[in-house]
Amino acid sequence: MAKDQSEFNLILPRWLAWYLGNVLEGKPPRQQRRELTVRLAGAFGIVSSTVHGVYYLLHDSSLWPASAGSVVLGTTCYFLPRVLRLGETVFTIFVSLVINGCFVFYAHALGLQNGIILFFLIVPALHVLIVGPKWLWLTVLSIACCSLSILYCYLTISEPALPAANDPTFQLVTLSMAAVAPIAIIAASVFFSVSRADRAEDALEAEHARSEALLYNLLPSEIAARLKAAPDQTIADSLPKVAILFADIVNFTPRSAQMQPEEIVEFLNRIFTEFDHLAEKHELEKIKTIGDAYMVAAGMPNPCGDPVHRVAAMALDMHEVAKGLPDNVELRIGLHAGPAVAGVIGNRKLFYDVWGETVNTASRMESHGEPGRIQVTAAAKAELEGDYTFEPRGTVMVKGMGEVETWWLSGSQK
Repeated sequence: MAKDQSEFNLILPRWLAWYLGNVLEGKPPRQQRRELTVRLAGAFGIVSSTVHGVYYLLHDSSLWPASAGSVVLGTTCYFLPRVLRLGETVFTIFVSLVINGCFVFYAHALGLQNGIILFFLIVPALHVLIVGPKWLWLTVLSIACCSLSILYCYLTISEPALPAANDPTFQLVTLSMAAVAPIAIIAASVFFSVSRADRAEDALEAEHARSEALLYNLLPSEIAARLKAAPDQTIADSLPKVAILFADIVNFTPRSAQMQPEEIVEFLNRIFTEFDHLAEKHELEKIKTIGDAYMVAAGMPNPCGDPVHRVAAMALDMHEVAKGLPDNVELRIGLHAGPAVAGVIGNRKLFYDVWGETVNTASRMESHGEPGRIQVTAAAKAELEGDYTFEPRGTVMVKGMGEVETWWLSGSQK
């Protein structure tokens, strides 16, 4: 069943909903909605005109002209779906002239005391529901035709052309019948319109919530808020002191060569999910993953008093997590602290990143480290002295930096 038909399925018998679904299957959603509305309106018009025509004959056979008019109206309703295929303009003119013309004929034949005037309200209500607000001038045309038809009837009709229509019982019954149809169709039009509006608003709210969640997953909350407040603003911050951690899975390349794609993704997802929990625990900002490498930072986007201590605690916890995994995972971790620049790049896949010598040095500490070890620079060690234990490594020849004195972070004294 087409998606846009759910609003009708609430009130339609199952067999009718199934039939309409088969008839409209494969058509665009908007066309389905319009054709479904026309078919339902046409079916209602056929039933209503048949009931009226039969009642006219049963009440008095001299009312047969009104019954003949019901046949014309029912036939017109039957062809409504086909007329719609000719275009909105043809449909509006056809409905405004032919159906309003049938109602004018009823008014002349039966008089104005039986509520025939109420039928004129059906045409503009259905027109708005079927054609929609896109074609404003057609809506104005439909309302104008309805208004002129009502005015014409009140100015020209004083007595019914068929004397039998003056019977009080007949007038009471037809007035009751005339009240039901317009009220039902107008109420249905409002109900379906409001239902669609509610569903559209729900869909927009759900999409907005989804977009918000994605934005706040991609960016830190402070950065996301700034980006929303000024979408065209360049976000670039100079950070006086940040601590950067790089971690890499040892021997990942040969390991992945023996794994299926699904196994590789599951393997990395299992490890990095644990790291994400640790980053949240230590209030660190996850920057990115690059293949099997994981990068976090402290002191960004907002400064904090102990950035190096946070990444050091994170590094030790990461080794503990790796030891507890059933995959024999070893990590190589590097730390460094100093000034950096952070900002948002891209306009489609937004990315919050950090740059500078501090980042390069932290990356070199990882790449020039050893499996199962956490290598730190003198700047990081100076911050951690007294709270953590170290093992001197000595001088290391680092690509692009020359000789650098480093230490292994071995544990916490707390």
